Amino acid sequence: QVRTMLSRTRGLELLSIMKADTYANLLAVVDDYHYLNGCNDDFSARQESICGMLRGELQQITETRALRLSDEASSLPPTHFLLITSLSFVSIVAYVTASLEVVEDLNNPPEEASLLFSGLLALYILFFNFCKDLNGPFAGVYQIKRSNAASHLLQTKWLIVSQLGDKVSFGVNYDEEPQPNEKEEEEDKSLVDKMKGFFSGSNEVVDTVESNAMQILDTELQTPIEPLPPDVLDELCEAAPPGLKSLNCDPDAPEYRLLQLQDELARLKWLNEQLNADVDISQVGKDSEALSQVVESKVKPITEQSTGITFDAKLDDGLDLYLVGAGVRKKAMINLYGVAMYSSPSMMEMLSPHQRENPEARKALLDAARTFDSSSHTSFVVEMAFKADAKTISQAIAKSVARRYNGPEADVAVLEDLIFDGVQSKGGQATKGMKFRFDCSQEGVSVCVDGDDQGEVLCEGLGAAFVDVFMDEKAVSPQLVNNCLDTWCGSGIKEEKDNIVAKLSQAEKKKVASAIPKESTPEPKPEPESNAKQIQAEKNALVESKALPLKEKATGVSFNAKLDDGLYLVGCGVRKKAIINVYAVAMYSSPTALEALAPFPNGKQKKEAQVALQNAARTFSPSTPTTSFVLEMTFKADGKTIAGAIAESVKPRQGGAGSDVKDLENLIVQGVAAKGGQATKGTIFRFDCTEEGVSISVDGNAQGTVKSAGIGSALVDVFMDDKAVSPQLVDSCLDTWCGKDLFVAV
Repeated sequence: QVRTMLSRTRGLELLSIMKADTYANLLAVVDDYHYLNGCNDDFSARQESICGMLRGELQQITETRALRLSDEASSLPPTHFLLITSLSFVSIVAYVTASLEVVEDLNNPPEEASLLFSGLLALYILFFNFCKDLNGPFAGVYQIKRSNAASHLLQTKWLIVSQLGDKVSFGVNYDEEPQPNEKEEEEDKSLVDKMKGFFSGSNEVVDTVESNAMQILDTELQTPIEPLPPDVLDELCEAAPPGLKSLNCDPDAPEYRLLQLQDELARLKWLNEQLNADVDISQVGKDSEALSQVVESKVKPITEQSTGITFDAKLDDGLDLYLVGAGVRKKAMINLYGVAMYSSPSMMEMLSPHQRENPEARKALLDAARTFDSSSHTSFVVEMAFKADAKTISQAIAKSVARRYNGPEADVAVLEDLIFDGVQSKGGQATKGMKFRFDCSQEGVSVCVDGDDQGEVLCEGLGAAFVDVFMDEKAVSPQLVNNCLDTWCGSGIKEEKDNIVAKLSQAEKKKVASAIPKESTPEPKPEPESNAKQIQAEKNALVESKALPLKEKATGVSFNAKLDDGLYLVGCGVRKKAIINVYAVAMYSSPTALEALAPFPNGKQKKEAQVALQNAARTFSPSTPTTSFVLEMTFKADGKTIAGAIAESVKPRQGGAGSDVKDLENLIVQGVAAKGGQATKGTIFRFDCTEEGVSISVDGNAQGTVKSAGIGSALVDVFMDDKAVSPQLVDSCLDTWCGKDLFVAV
């Protein structure tokens, strides 16, 4: 660009822009660098910012150049000069004609007339030359100086060299091309064309400037591409590369048989380990069957929010791989692809004991995903949400794997080739909706593109490295890691599995006991009362292990998993008025009420489950003597307003005397009045509903009890019936306890 501005003409610059725009090439370099390296884990926010800044600067430079070329091309029209010439000619003729009548004897006009004519003609000549000078932007007194812009470009060159050193070469000489012949014979032109060329102040015409300009540009800009030698192309079929089963061209090759023997040896080693291990095979079968049953009941399809891509709950390939979580791969604001991880039920079991906030949960996830035995797999399904060519997507994935793989680089290169070939077979573009599948195992990684197997890279350690790309501390999709932890941490899978195994074992014991002759079986003494207490204690322990604190999302209010008097958290929700969150509410009840939801699958039969929960909570019995509601204010209200609102909800559901509801309202007003008359944010109300009535406390201070049969059930109906004031509370109760195994073997 510097040489163009200093030593070349505007015509050649226009031709070079048409052939290969300098700034467009620079922008392409920035885009290629960003697209190829932007997927790398070490691509920092500073580099991202620099790429964006460069794009903005290049756009501004391009616009400035367009304005400069437009200004350089602007000139006075030839008609302007034709008018000046015609006016001068008319002035001469008029002067001569007028002077013929007053000539003296020596045939000379008067001196006054000559002086006047000379002055007028001089003014025309000066104005003519001034316009001609303005018409030539790079010649004459008034000219455009390109040296200023060129000096800035030279300064930029110096900055590049000082920062990058020898990485960028400016040594190519572009000035040795033949210069245009300025003495070419002029073709025949019309009078107007000749005047236009003369008056334009420049001999530059775009269609005739430098006849060899395009040849020069071709020489400078074209880079020869050497084709791949045929012997290299045939090399893959001459001998099977180590560890690459899919590229064996001859199934009878020794290398192919060697791989088969290695697989057989690995299988025999596993069988030997199983035979030598002191393990009850029948118990292992029970555990596996129970675990699969629990995971199957809990796993659901997941829709990735950023891309809208939905992933199935289970892969249909016979490997029993279940959906662990889903996420998105982002670069800046672009969603490149959605990604999901599938694994065996054992991974979910390892995550279930951990709390989401525990750092050990992430370590357990990584260990479970990357630790393989001879039969375990971890699969990743990638669905494109942004178009990319085969080279870009294959290089991006390969570079991420290479940083985590300690083996030969050739192994990663083979993985890259498999991805590249898969995309090439689909047209060379990874378009939106294209699916990749990567099955990671102890042996290596297999690649599938849109359902077509591309091959497998058999290299130990490569599968674990591929898992690390999505699961380690520098995972390319943090959303995937978070979703896996959110979905399965604290899910209670291990406890439910153990409970099912216990049931199966007990059923087998009963079956064996029934086969023993009656005379040999001692008759146990009945102990109904102690047995009932033991069963209730086991129920409480089971519920205690599954009950977790809940945080109401709309208000951010958290509720404890258990009250001090042995009631367990069923669910939580929010009471809304228009767009205002008035208060958060939670329901607590006994294990018997929770058991009412256990038979209903999570997400199904919601109407029946709601009715079952309502009946269990409002029908007070020795097993469910109390149902409590805890309300925490999130919006300021006076005592009369909040008491009146609750009373108005209870009144149509209570069949007793209206005075009972009035007593309830008065107790609430009195409790708020003791706090200053305002139920401010954070004020906590508690309503204990029993068969005798409703007890009320405000911020831990008991206000009294409304003793009336039916008013406790009415207050339960306020939050649990078809017209519940907080549908979110009902949904939370169902989502938390439906499908939970709360059965205790008798």
